[in-house]
Amino acid sequence: MKKTMLAITLMLVFGLSFVQAQQIHIAGNDDNDAVYWINGWRIVLPKASNYAGANAIAVSGSNVYIAGVDGYDAVYWLNGSRTVLPKTSDRAYAGAIALSGSDVYITGADGYSDASDAVYWLNGSRTVLPKSGRSAFAGAIAVSGTNVYIAGQDGDDAVYWLNGRRMVLPKLGGPRPWAVATAIAISGSDIYITGACGEGEYDELGNTYSNAVYWLNGRLNIINNEGGLPYPGASSIVISGSDIYIGGGDGYNAGYWLNGRYIELTSDGQQSNVNAIAISGSNVYKVGFRRDGNNWHTVYWLNGRMVILPRTGTGSFGDASANGIVVTP
Repeated sequence: MKKTMLAITLMLVFGLSFVQAQQIHIAGNDDNDAVYWINGWRIVLPKASNYAGANAIAVSGSNVYIAGVDGYDAVYWLNGSRTVLPKTSDRAYAGAIALSGSDVYITGADGYSDASDAVYWLNGSRTVLPKSGRSAFAGAIAVSGTNVYIAGQDGDDAVYWLNGRRMVLPKLGGPRPWAVATAIAISGSDIYITGACGEGEYDELGNTYSNAVYWLNGRLNIINNEGGLPYPGASSIVISGSDIYIGGGDGYNAGYWLNGRYIELTSDGQQSNVNAIAISGSNVYKVGFRRDGNNWHTVYWLNGRMVILPRTGTGSFGDASANGIVVTP
């Protein structure tokens, strides 16, 4: 009996040490605060306005970079220290971040939604990306060697920029077709970009019909819509070996596609979504938000099991969301 108890104790101790050795970094929003969770421990990031939000996260060694907004400023936090990024208009935001060696790339927009420039900042220096429409934004970034890939939207077109050169992605037909690129991943010589396409038609509630899509080397693919999801959209992508994970939902429920097969994470239709995915070993993490009646939760799913992250209030749509995740050994 004593040997059995000793064995159980050792299993618990070493199991706990293993869990603690793996760091789960999550960035997001909690009411009017930009927040960062480290293994579930909530840290409020400093701000200079009434509202701040954290949209993306990257980790290098002991350094934690988080990109987002503070009022009308695009900002990033390095280990909790806040830096405002340069802009030329009254409003800017930072939506994605990537690290390459000592270089820090941050993408976003400079300007208002009806008249904005897609921009990126390299080590704090701002560059405007070419556009053809009145409004554009840069929403995702991947760096591979000397190549910098940025995905986003230009007018009603989904686009990506390769080293600053703009390329328009194909979209579906319809009375007023539109498309948006939301995430990008590079695997060898292949370029995967996820997003949504619509035909410009609206239902009786004013919602525009959409399709979750991905582009592989510029070729449009509609993601399998099992069960007839009403308003599917793809918001994130991760490539792991031969497996392709695409996160998103149907406008009401959170889910993800694994090699084209849709896996539902919620089914009550109260609004939830997967915003980002991270893979560590055999573990698949997905972060996003989840509504429960009048309460909104910041959540992550570990291999399908939902974990609610601590927050201060109940908030409303958009005020409670986990937007980025990095898992480190």
